[in-house]
Amino acid sequence: MIRTDLAEIITSFAKALDLSSNGIAYHHQTVALIALAIAEQLEIPGHDRDTIFLSALVHDAGIRTQGEVGGLLVFEDKNPFNHCKQGYEIFSPSTLLHSLAHIILHHHDRWKGPNPSGLTGNEIPIASNIIYLADRVSALMHREEFVLNRSHEIVKTIVQSVGTMFNPLAVDAFVEVAKKDSFWLDVQTEFIVESITRKKPRQMVTLSVQELTELVSCFSRVIDSKSPYTHMHSVTVASVAGFLARKLGFSEYEQAMIKVAGYLHDVGKIAIPDSILNKPDKLTDQEYSIMKKHAYYSYALLQNIPGLELVLAWGPTHHEKLDGSGYPRRLKGGEISLGARIMAVSDIFTALIEDRPYRAGLNKEGCLAIMKELGDSNHLDQLIINLVEQYYGSLLMIKEQIFPITAAAQCGYPKF
Repeated sequence: MIRTDLAEIITSFAKALDLSSNGIAYHHQTVALIALAIAEQLEIPGHDRDTIFLSALVHDAGIRTQGEVGGLLVFEDKNPFNHCKQGYEIFSPSTLLHSLAHIILHHHDRWKGPNPSGLTGNEIPIASNIIYLADRVSALMHREEFVLNRSHEIVKTIVQSVGTMFNPLAVDAFVEVAKKDSFWLDVQTEFIVESITRKKPRQMVTLSVQELTELVSCFSRVIDSKSPYTHMHSVTVASVAGFLARKLGFSEYEQAMIKVAGYLHDVGKIAIPDSILNKPDKLTDQEYSIMKKHAYYSYALLQNIPGLELVLAWGPTHHEKLDGSGYPRRLKGGEISLGARIMAVSDIFTALIEDRPYRAGLNKEGCLAIMKELGDSNHLDQLIINLVEQYYGSLLMIKEQIFPITAAAQCGYPKF
């Protein structure tokens, strides 16, 4: 069992989403603060209010392309429902996040309709109504202009859409909270991190290994969806690392945590532009420098989550090298734990056998030749490379089995 803070995990992931090149700077955090203020004005009970806040923090996790972002920046948003459904598909497999998934599914449903869900008016969850309103307020905020100079215009635009786009009760509550300068200043970029830290709930939970795995796999789906070439990367790294850890005598708990580390090792890649992730040629020195920051961001995003100390020690260190030439902290030799060494080998192995924009996945001879070279140059641990060679067939089978499992997981969701 693992004791952790569910709200801290979701908040950390929201920060990752707001780092995304496909995101809008501070958008998720802004929407969460606006939604919370409306929920408080409506006197929604504490637990339900917390659920609204956390749902708002990840409401746009289903966005995958820059084009989708552009459409949502327009107040009269066009065809926003695809990313709502994708967000639902990301979070609904986790029993802990199923209530969030349902709210996200409907967070662009218009009060009067028409909506692909078929819902209108009070049939739409009030939490979804609130997040939709908060989302549109955020879209109306121009970051280059001081917010108090736009507040009256924003309120006027929202009121004009009461009963068509928005729930009248939610609009009334928004109009009340919008009278306070402090409301607007809370969501200004300069203070938003402090506002989130002050207002986010503390939700300590005791999770089984299965529950934690379900939870982090939701976030890995967002990470891997950044590129069609890595849509199974994190889950494959997690499974390969778990297999190797078992062969090296790790306890069941350690095996579980190294799999969690595999799911989350690349969370910082959300901050890397798609043009770099999907570039079909070798990266320039400048592009490679940008790519390298993902390991640092992974560490920064995970460091405040209680119960994931082993994950923090193993996951973000997967680009460190035994000779000290790795990144981001230039660890070397004994500074790199066995778990971190397993992660490094698992990541390289998985990357070599995957198709990438600049090459097809390598065969056994090509994969092992590169890995042996990395071992000989004291980049990777030779003992673990030997295990990869010994169990190559089993490891390749792990990768081949993951795709049908991933595909099967897409079944059973609502179809718009």
